[in-house]
Amino acid sequence: MLALLANRAAAQADTQTGAPASEGGGDSATFSTEESSLPENADSAAQEPPAEQLPSIGLGDEPPPPVEKSGRSAPVSRMVEEVIVTAQKREEALMSVPISVQAFSPEALEARGVSDQMGLAKIVPGMDVGSQAGFSTVFIRGVGTDAWLTADPSVAAYVDGVYYSFTPSVIQEFGAVKRVEVLKGPQGTLFGRNAVGGAINVITKDPDFFNSETQIETGYQSFNTYKNRLYTNLPLTDNFAVNLSAFYNSGDSYLEGSTSAGKPLFREIGSGVRAKVRWAPLDDLDMKFAFMRTHGQINGAMPSNLDPSPLGRLLGVQPADKYETHVDERLYLDTDSTVYSGEILKNFDWLDVKIIGSDQHHEAPYNYDFDGSIRPLVSFDIPVHYGNIQEAELQLLSNQGTPGSDWLTVTGGVFFYHNQQGFDPIKLTVANLDPRKLSAAGINLPLGLSDALENAFGPGSFLGGLLDNLGIPSPGVPFYSISNVALVETKSLSEYLQITAKLTDWVSLTLGGRYQSEERGVKESKTRVQVLDLPQPLTVIDWKKGRDGVQPEPLSSTTKGFKPKVALDFHPFDDDTLIYASWQKALKAHAYNAFAIYLRPAYVKPENTTAYEVGLKTTLFDQTTRLSTAAFWYDISDLQTQFVSLLNGGAVSFENAGNARSRGIDFDLTSLLFPSLLNGVAMTLNGAYIDAIYTSYPHGSGYNKTTKIFSSNNDYTGNRQVRTPKWSGSLALTKTWGFDMGSLEIGANYYYNSGFFYTASNDPDYEQPAYHTVGAHISFHYDPWDMGVKVFGENLSETFYTNGLLVTDFGPNYAVAPPRVVGVVLDWKF
Repeated sequence: MLALLANRAAAQADTQTGAPASEGGGDSATFSTEESSLPENADSAAQEPPAEQLPSIGLGDEPPPPVEKSGRSAPVSRMVEEVIVTAQKREEALMSVPISVQAFSPEALEARGVSDQMGLAKIVPGMDVGSQAGFSTVFIRGVGTDAWLTADPSVAAYVDGVYYSFTPSVIQEFGAVKRVEVLKGPQGTLFGRNAVGGAINVITKDPDFFNSETQIETGYQSFNTYKNRLYTNLPLTDNFAVNLSAFYNSGDSYLEGSTSAGKPLFREIGSGVRAKVRWAPLDDLDMKFAFMRTHGQINGAMPSNLDPSPLGRLLGVQPADKYETHVDERLYLDTDSTVYSGEILKNFDWLDVKIIGSDQHHEAPYNYDFDGSIRPLVSFDIPVHYGNIQEAELQLLSNQGTPGSDWLTVTGGVFFYHNQQGFDPIKLTVANLDPRKLSAAGINLPLGLSDALENAFGPGSFLGGLLDNLGIPSPGVPFYSISNVALVETKSLSEYLQITAKLTDWVSLTLGGRYQSEERGVKESKTRVQVLDLPQPLTVIDWKKGRDGVQPEPLSSTTKGFKPKVALDFHPFDDDTLIYASWQKALKAHAYNAFAIYLRPAYVKPENTTAYEVGLKTTLFDQTTRLSTAAFWYDISDLQTQFVSLLNGGAVSFENAGNARSRGIDFDLTSLLFPSLLNGVAMTLNGAYIDAIYTSYPHGSGYNKTTKIFSSNNDYTGNRQVRTPKWSGSLALTKTWGFDMGSLEIGANYYYNSGFFYTASNDPDYEQPAYHTVGAHISFHYDPWDMGVKVFGENLSETFYTNGLLVTDFGPNYAVAPPRVVGVVLDWKF
């Protein structure tokens, strides 16, 4: 998603950051401000802003004058560019937006060593991005969810205004980005649907009508990994253009020596292509259409059971090494995503109208070794896992022609969303035990499943007779499996409105709200038994009710509600200092886990968040330093969470965690260090303190800290929330030198995480301890050829840490993060 085909031309004499630094520094090294870089109303087609910042509508038939390169590259760091954001559905300067948002240009991302969404956690304080069992989890400021199975993320992901909710497809590489925005805190009014923790907004490059360009990037790094990217833009007429971005990656797993089913791990391959067409037949009409296709072929969620439970050890599970593990399943994970999307922007004299739509088809078949070992105990095979999504949004945006536009800004819209996703089927294989002898083996199943198996395999049954004739196959060759069809369907419609009124020259009031009606239910949930190669499985349970805890629930429900927002922002001084305060509510709809082997499909109630925030944005030291900081307090009721156990439904179960609270403070600082003394030195420093606890969680499910056996009705009140470090932060430094023929950049970055728990029980055996990582790069750009080379290293300290955890009855299955990675990248633009 975020693969970088970076523009390495730091030699432009006039960039978004303002004039390049002179040899002696001084005023030429300052940041640009919104007054100098952005019109008052960026959405109005009547304006003629720089084409790099706003859509090229109303520019006329003449192309903009070419940008001339200076004879000497300007030693201005790529980390300090001013970025325009769409955090409020309209383009505004980052420092003028009264919400917590961090935004990055592709150059800044490359300078920080970030190439995908997973890397954002290293440069956004208080953010955690994890992956387990093939699914992604994102937490911001302690707000997120690990209820990823047929549920939605709490941090919404957008690409060009299109909402992505299928969790296996959220974390991916993709090229030619214009910028990446991370919105912190609830975005219940404008981004709405289930964005209780925040949003990640990726904006890719639009086709350009006037400039033809091609960028090629190729690289080689540790573990025999090749990465290749291409971007090309082709203007066909003065109002019709197309662009194409593509990538192809291939590499060995960094879990060297690991095996699945006794064989070496697959070589991992990722590829993708995005084609965009842009047509502006009129000065006030801009239309964009895109096609995206990505494919991934990897070893799946390779589990590392580092510390087997007593049950796991009893059954012969041995601890895995940190970077080497062996499982009996031949693991795989194939992801395919095909997305068609479009955007139409029409500028009327008094209103801008934008329509965004998409049709998404995602598939992610995979399998998972539940015990994470070479023992043939429990495994899941998911040959069909898909999500089909259709969505449409109508946005109504005031412009300079709107009555009262000198003091009033209005943003409104309607959003429709439809999604059908799930498994058809998902198969559970439990060793090769005769189901009639489970009790004798010490495995006591709940009554519902025991009765079902007795009926299916009991005396006089066809399957029972078949087993008697066949006997028990040799170990490791399962002769039956339990499968489940688990499909969930969602229909959501919401309307939103936000109005900002300029009360005085230095005080503005924002009022907003969103009404959401979301119907979600279990489309199908059945439990079946497949014996050997019989042509048809036997349906033993067809679920007709869900469950909230132990109570029956309908298999469909509707969440409705209006959630308001109130904010005040102040400009009390003559400079560009912004102070803001906000109060808002956000809603995450109810959810079902239709994957239930022997218990009813699990239902969780809607999650509600009330958020308070105060913030400050300013520039310091003759505008050489940019600072954003905010303090926040979130109260969350009915927090949605999940846990995994064979003894509670057969796999994943959902529950509401009662009430939770997250409070803290974070900051982000970017600075040109002593420009009058140290030409071309830049620093970014950020950090977060988060105090996130469960204020009421009296009936929590989880694993006993001593026996590691699943149990219910645990009291987790007062425990720290999962995946939320108390302290986190990063520091990055770059030094840029300009020469007659190019520029040289040296950079280093440091990330610290104080550690966190993976489970609400706060069991230290399921904890990620404090850790830090160090990275560095050296890059040189040769201006005459517009060609660059970069040598880089990531996790140079060789720190062992993890990206995710799935706790099972057999122990903790960790997703291990990569060790040290070094590589070289070549790029060429022409």
